[in-house]
Amino acid sequence: MLIKCNSEQSLYCVEHGEGRQAYGSCLGYEYAFKRARAVAQWAGQPVPNANLIGTPEGYQEYQAIMAYGQAFALARNQRCTAELTPQLIGLEGQRVEVVDQYDERRRFIVGKSTGWLPCHLEIKTKRSTGGACVSGAPFKSIKIVG
Repeated sequence: MLIKCNSEQSLYCVEHGEGRQAYGSCLGYEYAFKRARAVAQWAGQPVPNANLIGTPEGYQEYQAIMAYGQAFALARNQRCTAELTPQLIGLEGQRVEVVDQYDERRRFIVGKSTGWLPCHLEIKTKRSTGGACVSGAPFKSIKIVG
């Protein structure tokens, strides 16, 4: 459920759940639009209306596209590739060293999350049980390091 649009910070502010279990989160206007556009294109649907970015209607459109994308993926037993880092596709399970767009050098094992809309994960060691979504792409360089 959308609480408000924070135009100052370009964020949709959203509340999830009810009562004591309720919590809030934020979603950037541009990120939501970019994500919805990629999912819509993947599912062969019309892209979202750019004129609605930062409005309650824009957030409703985002939610509708994401719900459609999930149903589309499940009906076809497919996973949407829109959130995967193109430079890392095929490197899952490999340990890599990257130099990201901010000139930061990192090493991690390339993982992939589960669900209908997976993203690549930065797994620190083989003993790790998970990791954060990959950030800093596009990468200036990628080396497989063993």
